[in-house]
Amino acid sequence: TILNILDSRKHKVMGQPRNLIVAGKNSKAHIIEEYYSIGENDSFSNVVTEIYTDENSNLQYYKIQNEELNSVHVGTTQVFQEKNSIFDSVTVSWGGSVIRNNLNSYLNGENIECNFKGLYFITGKQHADNHTLVDHAMPNCNSNEFYKGIIDEKADGVFNGKIMVRKDAQKTNAYQMNRNILLSSDAVINSKPQLEIYADDVKCSHGATTGQIDKEQLFYLKARGIGEKEGRKLLLYAFANEIIEDIQIEELKIYLEEKLSRKLES
Repeated sequence: TILNILDSRKHKVMGQPRNLIVAGKNSKAHIIEEYYSIGENDSFSNVVTEIYTDENSNLQYYKIQNEELNSVHVGTTQVFQEKNSIFDSVTVSWGGSVIRNNLNSYLNGENIECNFKGLYFITGKQHADNHTLVDHAMPNCNSNEFYKGIIDEKADGVFNGKIMVRKDAQKTNAYQMNRNILLSSDAVINSKPQLEIYADDVKCSHGATTGQIDKEQLFYLKARGIGEKEGRKLLLYAFANEIIEDIQIEELKIYLEEKLSRKLES
């Protein structure tokens, strides 16, 4: 676990963490990056994480943002994967006034697996910006991106995801999806899933959905004695927990589920 805390109790602060993570051949590891801020003054995190996954390695990477509303977070995670490696990422963003996540992976060998998952839950005037790039440079690789957002009040979010398939990357399988729920008429989401394909023997798809809580599902719950407030909470919890439920570290999964429940209560 890499724990980053910015202390702005006495004055404004800026932190510039730099992380280098190397997963050697045939290795397996779980990495958690967690970000907090304390204090009444403004704080700014400018983060760069470089990750290298060697042949046959398996890396599970989790990035959790819990900063206060007087903080700005800009982070770039750059991944370089060798053949037969697996990289799984989960990014959870629900703290900070402005959040920018850049997540890029370069697939430099055959039989690589790359999976990006993300959840952003923002309210008030928060802004969450997620930019991703999966660069398929070699054949016979798979990638999967799945991001979900819950946006309330006057918050706004951005999802800008790109799948690049280069001319030598035949037999690529790549999937990308962004789903959002808007809880108010002032909430905004700008979603831009993209495909850029230069090979002809590939399976690639992308999509985006934006809507409100399903009224029929809410009616179903109310008809069975569940109040509207509790019904809304149950539906939002199920929507968001689809990102959290596959986390392999049980303690982290329980922590995030409890945090999600508390945010829904508030």
